[in-house]
Amino acid sequence: MLERITTVRPGEGTTLHLTYSDGATVHADVSRLLSEDPGRSARLADRAVFEQVKPGPRGRSVTWPGDVDLDVQVFRHEPPAFPVLARTPPPTDNPISRALRAAVQASGFSQSEVARRAGMQQPNLARLLDPAYHGHSLNSLRQLAAALGLEVEIQLKRPAPEAPRGR
Repeated sequence: MLERITTVRPGEGTTLHLTYSDGATVHADVSRLLSEDPGRSARLADRAVFEQVKPGPRGRSVTWPGDVDLDVQVFRHEPPAFPVLARTPPPTDNPISRALRAAVQASGFSQSEVARRAGMQQPNLARLLDPAYHGHSLNSLRQLAAALGLEVEIQLKRPAPEAPRGR
């Protein structure tokens, strides 16, 4: 489920690039939504105004100057109330991050203590434990494993076969 809009950028014409708090993105043409209200459509026909788009309060809307906004719910409709030009799902949880988080929790140490033992800043450790993070280096894994009294083991294996899809 798409949570809240964290960033919104104007694209060509009346397109918007939206990023949600869960990492999902949508690139959509909102001309149909804007045309539903002639006053709103007229105000946003000015490109300088359209480019001032930003996320609304708590990421629950897309807003422009002059009290022009679109509620986040219009972006969640299925089928969409506008043409979606591209969509990317939220990133999948990284099993490396999950394993690191479990190891840190099992250690009984605080994140700050584990980071100190690993010779890194606590925010860097938090990034390694973030399930959406996919940039782990072998060096950082070795540092963290040593701080926890563990070893790094890398395994390459064949992926599980995909289950047949029903018709």
